[in-house]
Amino acid sequence: MKYTVEINNKTKDKFSKKKIEAIFERTICLIADKNLNAKKLELSVALVSANEICLLNRQYRRKNSATDVLSFAEYEKTKQLFSDNLSNYDEAIFIGELIICPSYVKKNALEDGETFEFAMTYIVSHGILHLLGFSHGKKMFSLQRAVADELVGLMKK
Repeated sequence: MKYTVEINNKTKDKFSKKKIEAIFERTICLIADKNLNAKKLELSVALVSANEICLLNRQYRRKNSATDVLSFAEYEKTKQLFSDNLSNYDEAIFIGELIICPSYVKKNALEDGETFEFAMTYIVSHGILHLLGFSHGKKMFSLQRAVADELVGLMKK
C-alpha cells in the first residue's frame, strides 16, 4: 500500500507524522481489503485545541462539547472505496480528514490509566476506521485496539 498523510498541527502537543503514517498503514492492512491495499491513499489530519474541536462538534454534530476525534469522509458511500470499480483507478484516493484534539485525548488517557501515545494511536485508528465506513461496535473496537497494542509496543522498542 502507498499512502500520503498531511498533518496540520495547530497545538503545542507533539505526535509525529511517522507515527500517524504507521497507524494509517496498519489500520488499512488489518481490514485486509485487496482493493484498498493496492491503492495509493491520502489522509489529512489536523490537531486542534479543545475550543476549536468544540466549535466543529457543535457545527457538524450539534453537540456543544469537546471530543477526541471528528472524522470527515470524502466518500458519502464508503462502499465505493471497496468496490472493484476502483481496481483500475491509478490516481491517489483521498479518504478524508481527521480532526483530533490531543488535550482531550490526554485527559481521557489519564482517566483510563493509559499513556498518551497509546490513546492517540487508538483514536487515530478509530477515526480512520470511521472514514472507511465502520460504525461503533465490537469489530471496530477490536481492530483499533489491535493497532494500538501492536504499534505502541513496536514504538517503545
